[in-house]
Amino acid sequence: MPTIKDVARAANCSTATVSRALASPEKVTASTRERVNRAIAEVGYSPNVAARNLRRSESRTIVILLPDISNPFFSAIINGMEDVAHSAGYQVLIGDCDLDPSRAEAYFSLLPTNQADGIILLTSDVPAVLVQQAHRRPDFPLVMACEFYDDIELPTVCIDNFAAARHAIDYLQSLGHSRIGSISGPLLNPICRERVKGYQAAMKDAGQTLAEPWMREGDFSFHSGYQQGLQLLEDAANRPTAVFCHSDEMAIGVLKAARQLDLDVPGDLSVIGFDNIGFSEYCEPELTTISQPRNDIGQQAMKNLLDIIGGKQVAARQILSTQLIVRESTGRAPTV
Repeated sequence: MPTIKDVARAANCSTATVSRALASPEKVTASTRERVNRAIAEVGYSPNVAARNLRRSESRTIVILLPDISNPFFSAIINGMEDVAHSAGYQVLIGDCDLDPSRAEAYFSLLPTNQADGIILLTSDVPAVLVQQAHRRPDFPLVMACEFYDDIELPTVCIDNFAAARHAIDYLQSLGHSRIGSISGPLLNPICRERVKGYQAAMKDAGQTLAEPWMREGDFSFHSGYQQGLQLLEDAANRPTAVFCHSDEMAIGVLKAARQLDLDVPGDLSVIGFDNIGFSEYCEPELTTISQPRNDIGQQAMKNLLDIIGGKQVAARQILSTQLIVRESTGRAPTV
């Protein structure tokens, strides 16, 4: 069985350097860490990570909690988190809450037993009482990304959802649209409420009608976008000429509904999504959308958590910029 001496020989360094790279990777240079990792893979060395970390009361593991692991929105965020964690010598454990509080509780229980060193929440569906109890504990590093709680001051990396939604509506209005519908995500979610407020503010400031039947609620999914799109567009005499969706998945669902109703996009109907997931560029027509800096959000959230673990202070809320990506699904409002 390969030993640490074999690793040191292959990496052309001392056994002390190998031990330091394994036990405290932040204390060696990135090039040394990479050289040691290559040597470990080359000789087939298997360090007893659990035993080593138990002695240090660390796991070198970060838990990332998602609301829905099947949602492609999260892939770039997780990629950014993984890059930062790996560079710092941490591994990540991804947990899918699936709207089940008991799942979240199980992942939260990993920290007091030294099976994880911190948690990043990508969902506000975790029971607030559980988050509040954890946040009060000085030994429970916890940050959020993308979403937030209205009444819990957790370190958070997110976007300005109000401004992003308003930007989308302003753009549609610049194309001559005044009959603009909206399909939101779940309104229990704070980010969805902020986006609805942005939509409403832009409509009111332009003196345009906020028609109740044109404001629908979905759940971010393709299917809900399709279902709500059919209901929104089926009345030819009273349908909007543009639809703003709180996710690209729902917007793509609306495109399917439009095809089923023989509506041309963007000739008869303009559609804007939110997130700029990979599918948005490859659907037909290509989707205009609000792009979130998902990789940057993931990287910054992980940096914040590692700083907290290291005893540093981080900002209460960091707001990253969004960008309107104009593609083929939006055009001038149709003439009556």
